[in-house]
Amino acid sequence: MAALPHGPGWVLGASHETEALGILADSNPCSRVSKFKLQNQRYRYLLPDEEPLLLAQCTGKRNHLVTMIPFAIATGARKSEQLTLRVRQVDFFRSLIVFDKTKSGRPRSVEMNSEVRQTLLNLCRGKQPDDYVWINPATGGPYTDIKHSFPGACSDAKIEGLVWHDLRATYGTRLGEAGFNAYDIAKLMGHANISTSQRYVRNLPVGAGEAVMLKNQRRHNTVTSEVPAALALVVSR
Repeated sequence: MAALPHGPGWVLGASHETEALGILADSNPCSRVSKFKLQNQRYRYLLPDEEPLLLAQCTGKRNHLVTMIPFAIATGARKSEQLTLRVRQVDFFRSLIVFDKTKSGRPRSVEMNSEVRQTLLNLCRGKQPDDYVWINPATGGPYTDIKHSFPGACSDAKIEGLVWHDLRATYGTRLGEAGFNAYDIAKLMGHANISTSQRYVRNLPVGAGEAVMLKNQRRHNTVTSEVPAALALVVSR
């Protein structure tokens, strides 16, 4: 190993210099440097034409995914919220699902549509309030993870680059397509910061291109209709 170019005296001198600048000797000067913001957000969600292809592969040992996937898309539930969902959290009277173990620590209620309601009716029938909605027949307890079944279904369906959390992104994206703003999406998805909800609204405004073309067309018609009138005025003079 090569020797250091400076001895202990240089190190001591550098320490004194940092103290003179008001920097503690035991602190890391680099900690004062602002961090760069990484553009590492995912831009993936389940496309409408991919959904039936994916569900078609949920057979046999993957049969539990037939109900899990539509539920995730329709409610925006995180994987941990869904796998630990109990019967008592399903309010059929008000058609609400109450997630009480959320990332923020605050309970969140999500309205269930008719398809999710029927699915939950079938899954909850005959169970006790503290029973899990999804029970692994191999263990008799809740599913601890789906890290093998879901990737396998995606692979067989020839769907690339999709992970389970993207189903939650699909929920947010479809809310945006339905006209919900970022504030509404933040409330439904349980985001403390609205900027987090913005990334789930990935779609461009529907009809924006047509609207611009129509505006340009109207401007063109206005200009062309004014030109003959101006020429007529010149001719009459």
